[in-house]
Amino acid sequence: MKKVAIVVQRWHESIVGGSEALAWQYATLLSDEYKVDVLTTTALEYTSWANVLPAGSEAKQDINIYRFPVTIGRSNYWHNLHARLLREFHYRKHIQLKNSKLIPWNIALQEEFIRRQGPYSEPLLSFLKERCHDYEAIIFTTYLYPTTYFGVTQVPLAKVLLVPTLHDEPLAYLTAYKHMYENVRGWIWLTNAEKVLGEKLWGELPGSVVSMAVETLPCSPFQAEYPYLLYCGRIDPSKGCSDLINFFIEFKKSYPSNLRLILTGKAEIEIPSRPDIEFRGFVSAEEKFQLMAGASIFVMPSPYESFSIVTLEAMAQRTPVLVNGCCQVLVEHVVRSGCGQIYHDYAGFSEGIQQIMAQEHKSSKMGHIARKYVVENYAFGSVKKNLSETIKKYI
Repeated sequence: MKKVAIVVQRWHESIVGGSEALAWQYATLLSDEYKVDVLTTTALEYTSWANVLPAGSEAKQDINIYRFPVTIGRSNYWHNLHARLLREFHYRKHIQLKNSKLIPWNIALQEEFIRRQGPYSEPLLSFLKERCHDYEAIIFTTYLYPTTYFGVTQVPLAKVLLVPTLHDEPLAYLTAYKHMYENVRGWIWLTNAEKVLGEKLWGELPGSVVSMAVETLPCSPFQAEYPYLLYCGRIDPSKGCSDLINFFIEFKKSYPSNLRLILTGKAEIEIPSRPDIEFRGFVSAEEKFQLMAGASIFVMPSPYESFSIVTLEAMAQRTPVLVNGCCQVLVEHVVRSGCGQIYHDYAGFSEGIQQIMAQEHKSSKMGHIARKYVVENYAFGSVKKNLSETIKKYI
């Protein structure tokens, strides 16, 4: 059986969502046709990339997982560089070229930034260099981290397939990424909007929109005595959660009702203690789907999404969505499905809630439209077929 490797910055079954979930899903989808190895690090937390898990290998569902220790994690030095990058990105002196913002750093400084953001693993890079010929293809997930950026340099480009999981963020404008990936011939995109952004930043790019599969099994709704908005995911300012909470509080001041906001996931910010804001922390998959099925609206406030698994999971549970219009991937989901509302500020947030809530008599039809969009485009069978056909083009 031919072998395929998937490189991802961290992986453990306790890590929910993101490129980690994507890497494991691709590994399981390919395991019928290939012997799959997942190459990753011993880190669990992205805040420091500390070595937590044991180095070595383990087998899970006939997939081999190789974990390598992190040589360089995140430190205050990187955080200072990051703060400087954000200042210079938003400062007027940045160069405008073909609608892209170029940060005026030389390549050496950019690579120092990428290396120091972690997780940088010399043992992983050495493994790739020494063992790359064991694999027909090596799939790198997420453009951002040194496991991908420096990893592709250790592998013949003919073997590389890149799943960038790209979104419009300041780091994507570092020219080092453009120069590193311009010779990659195999690309796997999650959405058409992501591919369009990639070509805006890095020039014309090949590849197919393979996407990612999401769970579509209908679930019994959570029975609440009140209507509620729902957010699932990391509760973090970078995910737009501060705005979500502030907008919700402002909305309740203007439109008093028994409407609540329910939040699930890990909280990276302080959540106000209010009777109409309910923080549930981590919940089981079953409880998450029940909450989605019972929600009046699922809100995704993040401006930075390359796919948004939870948004599509909520739509599959027949729940209308309210999404941040700064994220083109989310906009694409709403426009293509014809179900949901888009907002850019508090006024749009408020109007979106009112419009969806006012159409409760149409909720059954809206839910059917949302679910149909997800089932037709993101079911496991169709994604597996797309992934298999794409890989066969390059091996």
